[in-house]
Amino acid sequence: MLEKLNIQGFRKYKDFTVKDFGQINFILGNNNIGKTSILESIYAWACGQNAVPFFNIPLSRGRYSGIQQPYWVMEELLASVYDRRTIPLSMIFDGVYNGRDVRFEHSIYPSELLGEYDTSYKNNSDLISVSNNSKSAGDMNPIIATVPGIFQMQQTMIAKWDVKYNDNVISTDITVPTSQVSKVRPFKLAKYIDVLSHTGISECIQIYASLKREKKLDEVVNEIRKVYPEVRGFDMIPYPDGSQSPISVIKEDRVLPLYACGDGIQRWFYILGAFVLYKNSIICIDEIDTGFHHEAQTEFSTDLIRAAVQNGVQLFITTHNIEFLDNFLKSACTIESSGMDSRIKVITMRETQNGLKVRTMNAKDAYNSREHFNLELR
Repeated sequence: MLEKLNIQGFRKYKDFTVKDFGQINFILGNNNIGKTSILESIYAWACGQNAVPFFNIPLSRGRYSGIQQPYWVMEELLASVYDRRTIPLSMIFDGVYNGRDVRFEHSIYPSELLGEYDTSYKNNSDLISVSNNSKSAGDMNPIIATVPGIFQMQQTMIAKWDVKYNDNVISTDITVPTSQVSKVRPFKLAKYIDVLSHTGISECIQIYASLKREKKLDEVVNEIRKVYPEVRGFDMIPYPDGSQSPISVIKEDRVLPLYACGDGIQRWFYILGAFVLYKNSIICIDEIDTGFHHEAQTEFSTDLIRAAVQNGVQLFITTHNIEFLDNFLKSACTIESSGMDSRIKVITMRETQNGLKVRTMNAKDAYNSREHFNLELR
């Protein structure tokens, strides 16, 4: 289990440490204080020397799956580092995992495209030359023909990304279109879930398949029906021509594609399914409360705790919703799971005159503080 993480040079964090993680961790604080950046840092640490998922998911925050504009990607890369004036750009994620130190040092060498984006970098000798293998973003034709009738995007070099672990360095070329596959294994299997992840049709199909293989689909249906009694099940019903359809929700009087249902049903299915698909992993969930009506929060919280325990998942969560947190803490302190309240941590981040401060409480102390003193935990 990840017990502690030191972040250097990532987003707003020059040198910042969060410690005393439990199995389930809520990260709270005001807007723009850096909660999402903590989740991204945890995910980045879990990726280890595999820069591809780190770049494609939290770094771009999902914005470039359909938009492959090189300058946008370069701009986002610069926005991700604390010190953008020194090349190579650098970040360090140093975690304590099961009692041992695991440190990943990132050195990012932008291409000459950076000099086009910001002329103050022009002729910097540390920029990666792309004159021999790639055109600049300004003068290239983004679409090239390979086979008659088949077209693909011209790749543009964004940066060379080195990740050092112990004495070993692995280099990855970051291009646009971005790479989707890497042969480098992550240090720890991890999943990053944001407020739109449940809209990904292909991954929902993966989750459905995993639930079917693990014989967990009926269990998920039964949990969802406690709040949405009209749901009878989930299925994949091929179209009349035999082609694959998205997941369908079977209701009493109709069959609907999952994406036609409300966010509550979609996220419940997606998140519970992700625990099975990404068993024994780290899962980061941003804005956990999105889509859940207050009457559904207690049941969902109980499901979340049990799924984390049953599937060996370490969970990191952000929320602004104090009502959701109250329901979660109540579930944590009443669920039939010995010692679960001590394995859940509430981490509050606050800006003070002396800088960013962190307060950590276990679930029982946080619940009592809310119940008896109405303490503001966010």
